[in-house]
Amino acid sequence: MPWINKKECVSCKKCVKKCPVDAIDMVKSKASIAEDKCINCGKCIKICPVKAIFRDNDLVEINVRSNLKRVKGSLSLYNGKKAKKRMIKSQLRQIKRQQKVLRKTKKELKDIKI
Repeated sequence: MPWINKKECVSCKKCVKKCPVDAIDMVKSKASIAEDKCINCGKCIKICPVKAIFRDNDLVEINVRSNLKRVKGSLSLYNGKKAKKRMIKSQLRQIKRQQKVLRKTKKELKDIKI
C-alpha cells in the first residue's frame, strides 16, 4: 500500500483527484490514505509532483537508512572500540528479538480460522 511522507506533501490534492476509489483525503492540509479503501493501483505515486508518496518496498529502504543513521549517531556517545562493538551487538540482539516476534505473529496470523 502507498505511504505518504507528510513532511514532503505540499497539499496539491492531485492524488486526491486521481484516486479511482476515493481512498485519499486531506487531513490537516496533508494527504492521507484510507487503508481499507486503497486498492494499491499506484496512480497516486505516479501523479505526486514532489514524490511524497512511496510504495511499501521503498519505505523499507527508508527505514533501514534511518536505523543505520540513528545507530551511527549513537556510536559517538561511546568511547573505545570495545564499547562501540558492545553497542552494535546489543542492537543486533534487539533485532533478533523483533524478528522472533514477527515470525511468531506471522505464523499465528496464518493459523487464524475465519
